[in-house]
Amino acid sequence: MNDSEKVENNINAKEIRDRLLKALHLGPGELATALGINYQRVYDLGSGRTKKFNPGMVNLIVSKFPYVNATFLYTGKGEPLKVGASVTASPSDVSEIISMSRQLIEMMEKLTTRSETLDQRTLRLEVRERELNDRERSLIEREKALAKRESELAEHSI
Repeated sequence: MNDSEKVENNINAKEIRDRLLKALHLGPGELATALGINYQRVYDLGSGRTKKFNPGMVNLIVSKFPYVNATFLYTGKGEPLKVGASVTASPSDVSEIISMSRQLIEMMEKLTTRSETLDQRTLRLEVRERELNDRERSLIEREKALAKRESELAEHSI
């Protein structure tokens, strides 16, 4: 094999990964989550640490995304998606997204309610702190007045 054939047959996992992510409309972390794998495995394909897609990774991707072209993952030739395929969400994916969105909205509403409650408590505590500070100042003034009076009485009794 001459040098030009080696260069031609050199598989660039980063380019394959990037084209796949673009075709799937996903980021590396989203792909890792969808596949149920550690983000590092997807990152390694883009960093050059992993030089090619291994059969286990290809099978995992194709099982989760059946419209992905396995040959493309191995060779980088052709299109990332099978001819005529497009990325669409299945009805179960859509219902899962809707369900998760509802849960997220409920959680946000609970957080908002708790935040408002905490704000009210904070306000009450600030008012109480001001009252206590005012009382403390008043007591300090009374103590000073008593100390002054005590010293005056001590001077007169001598």
